[in-house]
Amino acid sequence: MNNTADEGVRFLSYLTLSLLAASLYIFSSYLHYILVAAVLSLCTSHSYIALDSLFKKPKFPTFIQKKSSFLSATILTLFFLCLLFAPMVYFVSETYNQVSGVDVEHLKDVTMQMVNNIVAYTDSIPVLHKFLESIKTEGFSLLKGVSMEAIYKTVNGVASGAGGLVVQICWIMIFYFLFNLNGKTILAFTARVMPTSFEHEQYLYRECTGTVSVVFYGTLFNMLAQGLTFGILMMYVGNYDAFYLGVLSGFCSVIPIVGAALVYIPVIALELVAGNYINVGIILIVVWGVMGFFIDNILRLVFIGYLKKLFGFEYTMNEVLILLSILAGIASFGFWGLIIGPSVIALTLAAANLYSSEIHHTGFPEDIS
Repeated sequence: MNNTADEGVRFLSYLTLSLLAASLYIFSSYLHYILVAAVLSLCTSHSYIALDSLFKKPKFPTFIQKKSSFLSATILTLFFLCLLFAPMVYFVSETYNQVSGVDVEHLKDVTMQMVNNIVAYTDSIPVLHKFLESIKTEGFSLLKGVSMEAIYKTVNGVASGAGGLVVQICWIMIFYFLFNLNGKTILAFTARVMPTSFEHEQYLYRECTGTVSVVFYGTLFNMLAQGLTFGILMMYVGNYDAFYLGVLSGFCSVIPIVGAALVYIPVIALELVAGNYINVGIILIVVWGVMGFFIDNILRLVFIGYLKKLFGFEYTMNEVLILLSILAGIASFGFWGLIIGPSVIALTLAAANLYSSEIHHTGFPEDIS
């Protein structure tokens, strides 16, 4: 009788795995979106639980309490849709408007003047001066061949990539909504089929959600704070489109190591060419002192500490390893690798810790001679 029951369980396990493989094949075109949506729902699971608990309080009408899961999932989905979709549409449309008014010849003249000034500053260093002089000669020959048509082709390529990203965001938001709405059911089912104890499952969930939440909320705060700071700075320094540069610097701040330097370095170069050295000093103080040090190293940590106290999430993953996992994730998955990389590494380390705690360690013999 037991043999028959074991064979039945074995057959069902093989059948389930086969059907799971078939399902993955059917959804192969959407696996990337599903993975990102799943990790994003883990990132924001604390926010979802807080919203769901809020709507279930007696102060809300009965119909709202019954629809608390749907309302929480809808609010979070709309929030991230506006946060990601609206700035993306604005950035693409505004970039087209900016390019349509570009004076290519004036741009060439400004670039050549800036390069000449940089090369002139190195007269006292012959080796460096000679090297920059050769680069300047080659660069000017390439720059003279740049046309408006080439610029438009480049912008069209960027816009096409941005359009593809918009489609990705829409699909991810659809799956994100479904994961939030059915998250409890999915987690309960996963817990039932996993041959591990409840404590082990809790540990895996806690480590994964804690790590990716810290990365996600920290990055989101950094993006908003740096974009807002640089946008306000541009309102008072120079004649620039402050809102556009603020949105652009916010997006660029997501890029590890380089960050918003992709935006403020060209602005500084333009101010140097124009001879506005006071403006250059103000920009450097703000981007290095406020954005680079205060926001990134103090305010962000205070914000994460507040969220950890509010939601109670925790993590044990090393900060350097988190940075490396972000870089590796971006290299493998693009923009969304920002959260996929840390989540995979966090789960790997948590599983390895569990395995290490369960196996029998024999160690080395005392006398190995």
